[in-house]
Amino acid sequence: MSNLIVSFDPGASLTKIVYELVTEGKPCLMTMEPEMLKLPQSSIDAYMSSRKGLESPKPVDEAWVSSPADGDTQCTVVGFLARQFSASARLDKLKYETSIHKALAVIGAIAQHNKLPNRFSLSLTSLLPYGEYQNRQAFEQQLQAALKDFRFRGQRLRVKLERFECLPEGAGLAMIRQRQNGKEWFNAQTIAVLMFGHRNTSLLLFERGKMTAGYTNGLGFHQMVKRVIERTSGQDATALTSAIYAAGSDITTDNQAIRTLVKSREPKNLDYELQMIVNAIATAKAEYWSRLYDWLESTLPAVNEVILSGGAALYLEQELQECFQEISTYWGADLQQQVQEVFKDKSNDYCHTFREQEALSFRLIDAFGLFMRFRAQIEKVDDYK
Repeated sequence: MSNLIVSFDPGASLTKIVYELVTEGKPCLMTMEPEMLKLPQSSIDAYMSSRKGLESPKPVDEAWVSSPADGDTQCTVVGFLARQFSASARLDKLKYETSIHKALAVIGAIAQHNKLPNRFSLSLTSLLPYGEYQNRQAFEQQLQAALKDFRFRGQRLRVKLERFECLPEGAGLAMIRQRQNGKEWFNAQTIAVLMFGHRNTSLLLFERGKMTAGYTNGLGFHQMVKRVIERTSGQDATALTSAIYAAGSDITTDNQAIRTLVKSREPKNLDYELQMIVNAIATAKAEYWSRLYDWLESTLPAVNEVILSGGAALYLEQELQECFQEISTYWGADLQQQVQEVFKDKSNDYCHTFREQEALSFRLIDAFGLFMRFRAQIEKVDDYK
């Protein structure tokens, strides 16, 4: 068995990682902000000099990687550190291309946090949007080559990719349903998996036990955030996304999450700006759902069950429940509860409120389901040997 098993979900709003060290034998959780930025190595050197004598943060919060191809002149900062350099999540690029450096940063952060040796073996399963699923072979080849020799925060690592699996986003949940109800049930159903993400929305269709179709559009949650920014003043996409999600269906001037978005410090302008923000969010949400509903109506065939996942699905829970009131739906509540139980000691590291804990556990179920399936496959192969 590999030294490290990783389920890697490079989300556009949050990179989600479930991993296990062969020496520990239990799943661990790690998350990383989605931003990344290529910088001169001199920028990192200057950054490190400026914080000498200060307490060192966790590797995952101070992540940068470089490869022999970069030489000594460039590196890529990822996650929280990239956010400090005002980087973007690069929604304009193909996800599998940005995921190479994100994966290196994840593996490096796990290695340093757990004091792994410079050389170790890895089994990795990853998710990509259905629209990029055809790039899985290029993703594997480029990742395997990059892992062979790279530096994480200056430490040289050489990682052997022993096993690799890439599935479309949502596929992990479909496989979980098969395990829960058995192959005979699964083969008799027509099942749709809907993944409502920050970057896009995807649909996977399973008929007679196999995936027969898939669709991806650009209607991610960021589209709603973009509309709000266009109709307000001085709003930051990251803070706005968090506030909109925290507010949920309570889009009112009394909602504290929304009130934190007000930029004006002039009393005479506060109420005006607050009302402008509320109106912008309410209008953008209505438009966002209308576009999604139109896409669903034109794309989704007759099915027996709909599996709903992704952070935006939780935000649109009421709308989706009404949309599918005549169809059996699966929200992964049992799997979400399992995620909460497995990572209960870690949830406070990433969440401050119950709603945040609920949202994170829901967003994790696809990666967690994929991890459980992948680990079981590895154990089965190793037992057979």
